[in-house]
Amino acid sequence: MIAGVVTKWFNRGQPVVGRYLRSALDELGHSTHILARPKKERGPMPGALASDDVWDQPGVTQASAYDIPAAEYEAWVEANGVEVVFCDQNYQFGEIRRLRERGVRTVGRFVWEHFSPEHVEDATAAYDVVYSFTRAEQARYRELGIASPYITWGCHPELVAVGDARPAPDPRLVRFVFPGGFLGHRKPVEEVIQAFTRTTDERLRLLVKTQVKRRQLKPVIAAAESDRRIEILVEDEATADHLQRLAANDVCLAPARWEGLGLPLYEAMAFGMPVITNDDPPLNEAVSDGVNGLLVASSTDGRTTRSGIPVHTPDVGELAEAIERLADDGLRARLGRAQLELRDGERSWRHTVEGIGALAEGREP
Repeated sequence: MIAGVVTKWFNRGQPVVGRYLRSALDELGHSTHILARPKKERGPMPGALASDDVWDQPGVTQASAYDIPAAEYEAWVEANGVEVVFCDQNYQFGEIRRLRERGVRTVGRFVWEHFSPEHVEDATAAYDVVYSFTRAEQARYRELGIASPYITWGCHPELVAVGDARPAPDPRLVRFVFPGGFLGHRKPVEEVIQAFTRTTDERLRLLVKTQVKRRQLKPVIAAAESDRRIEILVEDEATADHLQRLAANDVCLAPARWEGLGLPLYEAMAFGMPVITNDDPPLNEAVSDGVNGLLVASSTDGRTTRSGIPVHTPDVGELAEAIERLADDGLRARLGRAQLELRDGERSWRHTVEGIGALAEGREP
């Protein structure tokens, strides 16, 4: 089968999902092609499209704009003989529907914080199937009248290889990493730093890793200056370097105000690294309290995302307590072993490959 993936194509979470989807289809023996959408011309990295590092792949067609003209979709399908198209967070319903009307199988997924009741009619007309990577997404679709198959999101082999080569921990330190990305509203960096500065163990270290420009970090830098144990790293690294830097830590500190999938949770799982996050879906689908990580309480103040999903603020006191608990070497080791068991079992990449294969062929996953 000839499969196409329409995705942004640069170093961010959603494009990583697209790249991993392609690898699943390749593993199944399908011929694959990418139609790469430039990032929107606003916010960090406007218009971004990568062609180096892991993004340097054959069969990548760069689209002219984030909103791809229908003629470009059709020319790409025609030129490559594409039979099935996978889209992630693609609201170009009219253009996708035209592909479906041409006989192309169309498969889509949306993060639940954006997908709203107003999208249901157009989405179901455009896509043969709208699938889910989390039970929270699936339940949301069910409420909206969409029967959405659930596909297990597993730990990609790229991550497993890094985990298997992870260096032994330094017994003198306990290193926490906060994967901040663009430090948007979804990332509660202020609460994380407040919680960390409440701890007193001199072995603890916190790495705040972000891709934003340093001048945008003034409030974060000011909060961190009072604690020499905190380091802020502003660098967009090559994929291998980025993953190795993450894996060199002992704990992933990954609370969120809301989350679509939460790739850092699965990176940590692949590395055998415990996670601290808040006890809210879908975060608590990947992390079970006291099993492979620690869950903390959160509060809401009535704010919601554009689709009506509650916005959560993790409890600073409970975050601080969880950080202090994971200074215990024995507890960290036990939770880390459970992460590896999940990685190689329930969250094995083979489950993702099997599910994607069923969607591509029109079978029930």
